[in-house]
Amino acid sequence: MALKSTLLKIYNFPLLSKEKTNQNQKKIRDVEWEAVKPFIKAGKFLDVGCGAGYAMQRAQEDTNSEAFGIDPDPMGHGVGRQGSNFAVKAENIQKAFAEQIPFADSMFETVYSSHVLEHVNDEIKSLHEMSRVLKNDGVLIIGMPTASMAAINWATNLMFTTHHRFVNFFFSPFINTTKTSFKELFIPRSHSKEGSSLLFDLKAYKVKRWEQVISQVFEVQKVVLPALYAYPEMRQWFGMKKSSKYSSSVFFICVKKK
Repeated sequence: MALKSTLLKIYNFPLLSKEKTNQNQKKIRDVEWEAVKPFIKAGKFLDVGCGAGYAMQRAQEDTNSEAFGIDPDPMGHGVGRQGSNFAVKAENIQKAFAEQIPFADSMFETVYSSHVLEHVNDEIKSLHEMSRVLKNDGVLIIGMPTASMAAINWATNLMFTTHHRFVNFFFSPFINTTKTSFKELFIPRSHSKEGSSLLFDLKAYKVKRWEQVISQVFEVQKVVLPALYAYPEMRQWFGMKKSSKYSSSVFFICVKKK
């Protein structure tokens, strides 16, 4: 039993507790929020992919906005996913997808979406829906992970979870673990695209590629690079850094095309 306990400690060493992960994610979201807060318009605020409602509360507190949110799995992810005391109305969060936003045309002064577009089934349809519910003089604030984040994710996995994949590859028939392919021993799975590897993320998450996608529907007025940070669910091997060239996420400040 002592040997088993020791092996489990070694196996789980890189993984952080839910509480520590939440702390790391809150720190990241706060830095990103402060970077884009000056561009938020007071009024009705919609968070597409709101999770537990953390950005909704920030919008209420910081801009005196009336906050609404949609998410396919409310409370299932994001800051406060394990239960929160956010002062947002439960009825203001609806279970819905970005491709079909259940609100009227031209309803919101600000549409906000953080780390969501990389997960949707249809990027362009989702953007058109955001445009539909945004007022003509409103602002879209949308953020996604960058290729820098994908590289950090890869390095983090190589440093901390390679032994997981080796155990899963060799022993999955005998223990209750997920089967890992030979390729995944060194190239972990994509953060967002099922069936793909992190090689997909390195290409798809480039800032220029994101800007090209968003520019098909919106006019991009400003590109914001909040900070370079480590993957929040793993042990932190470097501290958060501000940089004019590199960031783990990118936010675009956009208006409707005329």
